Amino acid sequence: MAQLKAFWEWFSEYQEAYYHLRGFPEDEQAYYFNELDRQLKVYHPSLTYVLHSPKDRLEAELVLTANGDPDGMLLATNLRNVAPTVPNWVFTALIQPKLTVDDIKNKDLEHYKFMEFDLHLSRVRWLPVDMNRETYKYEFVFHFIGLPYANPEIPYEKYIDYLYIILVDMFGELFVSQHIEMVYYDHLYPNDMDWYSLHQLREFLEEGYLD
Repeated sequence: MAQLKAFWEWFSEYQEAYYHLRGFPEDEQAYYFNELDRQLKVYHPSLTYVLHSPKDRLEAELVLTANGDPDGMLLATNLRNVAPTVPNWVFTALIQPKLTVDDIKNKDLEHYKFMEFDLHLSRVRWLPVDMNRETYKYEFVFHFIGLPYANPEIPYEKYIDYLYIILVDMFGELFVSQHIEMVYYDHLYPNDMDWYSLHQLREFLEEGYLD
């Protein structure tokens, strides 16, 4: 417990700098980002953060995340549980869901603007592949309708990274870790297979089937 509190003693000392960080020169921002990352890696190699600077609101937010690693998520939660009250700051354990089923169905929802392409969630399709009978976690294959076939400029790993960004926005970091074993991307979109729309994924994960 004392070791965890040591992080918050350090952060409290520098919280004002992090609160105003977006106004710093880029080299100073890089220094503070790297230092925060270094402080968290002392506790677990997968422990990292998302920093939301204040814009239209008074409070800044520090989200502690472990990118789905179970041990790291436990530590992120424990670290958050001993966080002090710091004026103008909100501390959150794990990335929380941001999208509802209605958001996903909304054709006016803003596109995801990835480095190589923009993507609207209405163009995401998925199929269940397998389920681990011990953990009850699922494997899924996904497809993005309308992208060029097997674009050689986009590494396969990028598709997987983008899929996890979307899934965490939909369900939150903890839910994804508890329910999804693996995701794959398929450049092909066979019409003879029953692909599902993205808004149906929550129902499948919670019920184990679709009506």
